[in-house]
Amino acid sequence: MRNSLAGIFLLVTGLPATARAAVATDSFPAGDQGPHPKAIQVATSDGGKLITVKLDGLDKAAKVHRARLYAWRGPVADASELLVAIEVYPGRSAAGKPLALVGPWFDCFDATEAVSAALRAGGELSLFVKAFPAWQPERTRLDVMYEGKPSTSLGPGPGQGPPAVKGLKALHRAGQTFLTWSEVEPLIAAEKATWGEIRKKLAETKDACTYRVYTDTKPIQAENLPEAEFLAEVAPLSCWNVNGRNMEYLIGQAMVKSDEIGEVAFKTGGFMYTWGPDSPRMDRYPVSRFVVDERAGPLAPGTALYVHSPKAGGGRFYAVVSCRNGVENTADFSPANALEKAVEETPGAGEPVCQGNGLWGPFFDYPGRRKVYVQWCAPPLAPLPSMCFNWSVLVPADPKAIRRVPGDPTEVDIPETAYPKGDRKLPAELYFHDGNFSYAKPRKKFLLESIQLAPHDFPASGWYGFNDAFGTLKSYSQGIVGNHTQRRIMAFLDWAKAKFPIDPDRVVLPGSDGAALLALNYPDAFAYVLINVFEGEVLDEKAQAKYAAIWGPKDPAIKDDQGRSEWSWAMLDELVKARPGKDLPLFVCKGYSWGPFIKGFAKGLGRFYDSMLKAHQPLVADWTWASGQLVVPDKHTALWRGLDIARTTPVPAFANCSTDKNSEGDGQHNLFLGWRDLKDEPEGASVVLTCHRDASFDLAFRRLQRFKAKPGDKLLWEARSDPIPRLTVQPDPRSGDMTVDAEGRIILKGIGISGRANLTVKVSRAK
Repeated sequence: MRNSLAGIFLLVTGLPATARAAVATDSFPAGDQGPHPKAIQVATSDGGKLITVKLDGLDKAAKVHRARLYAWRGPVADASELLVAIEVYPGRSAAGKPLALVGPWFDCFDATEAVSAALRAGGELSLFVKAFPAWQPERTRLDVMYEGKPSTSLGPGPGQGPPAVKGLKALHRAGQTFLTWSEVEPLIAAEKATWGEIRKKLAETKDACTYRVYTDTKPIQAENLPEAEFLAEVAPLSCWNVNGRNMEYLIGQAMVKSDEIGEVAFKTGGFMYTWGPDSPRMDRYPVSRFVVDERAGPLAPGTALYVHSPKAGGGRFYAVVSCRNGVENTADFSPANALEKAVEETPGAGEPVCQGNGLWGPFFDYPGRRKVYVQWCAPPLAPLPSMCFNWSVLVPADPKAIRRVPGDPTEVDIPETAYPKGDRKLPAELYFHDGNFSYAKPRKKFLLESIQLAPHDFPASGWYGFNDAFGTLKSYSQGIVGNHTQRRIMAFLDWAKAKFPIDPDRVVLPGSDGAALLALNYPDAFAYVLINVFEGEVLDEKAQAKYAAIWGPKDPAIKDDQGRSEWSWAMLDELVKARPGKDLPLFVCKGYSWGPFIKGFAKGLGRFYDSMLKAHQPLVADWTWASGQLVVPDKHTALWRGLDIARTTPVPAFANCSTDKNSEGDGQHNLFLGWRDLKDEPEGASVVLTCHRDASFDLAFRRLQRFKAKPGDKLLWEARSDPIPRLTVQPDPRSGDMTVDAEGRIILKGIGISGRANLTVKVSRAK
């Protein structure tokens, strides 16, 4: 009868038959901060380091729900140290199984079983550190969540924590959940703050509150907190877009009013190129606050933010728990910090959020309206969850609908209705910055009526991606180098094509190594590539440490998701060689080629041009008198040399041209060759060629859409010259047969052309 009554009571009230015990947290640091100062001692031991933790204040019989050993790694002395697997063992020697790293951040070790065993044995925990290059022992901390009653008072004592979070809100959009709440003790409450002020506050405040974010399929309270999924620990001042800082702003300010006379031109202008995101000069940069809801505007000062990308759909509950020095406030749960209603979620890549007007001026700019967007990313578009990246988008305005007013775009009437509408589509320029420059104000725009998209490679990824171990305690040899950056750029481009009137067949890639790298990996997505200069920083011995921190050292153990090693995913020439049969877009380049040869002179032809010519890929390059000229499209018509080149437009590729010149200070490839009327039919292809002088060359047909030929197919070819004025004997037509090579390429070798007449070249199937 008692059991039946108990069942009825449960059915009516919904209460559990047995109440679960409360949850408390405590923290044991190596430093002076927290409830147990210097509770961790580190001593040298045979073959490693010995960590000793006195677990004072914990009930020896308490159930330990969770124990995490947080440790920090500083800069390594040598990149090879990143390959070492960090090993921390329970006990006083390297025996048994080492502690596992805890995802998704992999910045701490799971010490739950070790702490439970230590409490049963008397209350002292021993951990043996066998290998931990660049470890910073003084920052080590052990956080413990256990069964017990938390203190409701505030202060530095065991089990005590900061006041509870208030104002928790959730907004789900396009596969991402935006969580905002009010910080407990805001470090900055002002409407405006510079990067220098933010940096100083974070450095000076040693006991600032952090915020731990949890999620579950049921409402989260103190009793079931150990069962909830831990998502992240959010640092203070998370509403400020600190990654948006850029040198273009500093240059603009120096042009208006420099701190010292001639600041921009100081040391012949080279001084400003040192103003990167981490330059001391950047302290003056006015950091903006994030916008997560475009209708509401920037988040208020003192607001905290975390963006979660759920892996699956359905209803999820969230809670945010305040934390100081590792001690969480597990006493106070209410709708203010734990949602009562589930957030209905769907998985997805998310959508960029407009942050407002972009940088403009100060004295010149391109016509239109520039907006800044933030793209929040998680794996596979970023190595870690909730990473944010800045973009700028410049949309040209209808010149008939605006007043020509110089200055800030807010002074110009450019309504949304002025943007091109209907079936009219505009080309897009996906601009890649170089050096310390950024997304904020691209240095070049080639077309008047194009939509300019400018990504930011910060934190720097070499325009490719990161090792999965980046920003974690994992060994780089255990991680895979993924193309996170390229994936997020392509995701943004897909979104932009739907958002703006972009012609998807006419996306041009201007820039440097990053533009080339994206075109090589996604060749079917772009019309052509405009390379203003090859940087080749990845080959610079002085920059090796920078890229080792991103990918890991150039070692056979470090591979990407395609099994490539030795940084070959970033070696432009090797990427061309790897797929000679794959059609690449036309590369139009200025300056020396990427990557010097090991032997011979360091510039001129170079490794990239050499590989493109040997693979018979479309290339025009000029470094006449050292710097050369970039053959750019007409800014009014968007035609390149009179041609409308789209991503599906067939193009010829020339190699071994007799007019080519290759010296370190003066040279070009295919600069004098031109073409028109390239026809692509199911039974054959033809093209009309021109040249400024007599020449011989090899010709390959690339990006053919209708004429399909397989390796080994027999084809007929013909080359017929137009009549040459004042020539008594005209050149005879030439013809013959050829075989499609093993890579599926149609290559005609030794074609001759007169500089006084056009040459029509045809290929067709053999009868």
